Amino acid sequence: MWHSWPVPKRVDHEERRREITEAVWRIATAEGLAAVTLRRVAAEAGISMNLVQYYFTSKEKMIRYGLERVIEVAVARMSAELEAVRESGDSRAVVRAAIVGMLPVDDVTRHTSAVYYAYLLHAITDEEIRSIVSGIPRQLAPRLAHRVPGADPLVELESLIALASGLAVGVLVGSYTAEEAVAFVDHRLDRLYA
Repeated sequence: MWHSWPVPKRVDHEERRREITEAVWRIATAEGLAAVTLRRVAAEAGISMNLVQYYFTSKEKMIRYGLERVIEVAVARMSAELEAVRESGDSRAVVRAAIVGMLPVDDVTRHTSAVYYAYLLHAITDEEIRSIVSGIPRQLAPRLAHRVPGADPLVELESLIALASGLAVGVLVGSYTAEEAVAFVDHRLDRLYA
């Protein structure tokens, strides 16, 4: 008589890492990264602490992976938005897509921004995280500077990026609505491209 043995369930390791990372993000946005522990993340994810430790041998590795993942998500979204307008040949539209893409204008971007800004706050006291995030604003500007008019397009673009960074925090804490933040960006772009 032939016996069939149960086939072990295949585990998607990357998917499991993402589930753990999303638990890190939920804790970080609610209480800050200082509240993140392996035990706390395990409880938030609804899995054992041993399983969390299987994927991340330390809190620091788990936090770093969470940062790398939020950057990956944000870059993919922004790249898709830029690709949608790049073929138009309209430099203002491309720059606008990049700058508005930094703002929390809907539920998805609000969540991503809240996670990212939790990491920025943590970067003040964590040198490793600071070394990753400190250069991000300056990576975008050189890629788009050729689309900006004026005597110093790089400075213009970096000032727009700084404006968007400040506005993003303002939207997250309720100082501005998303619509107001976009209107401020459009006002600045109207003057720049006049």
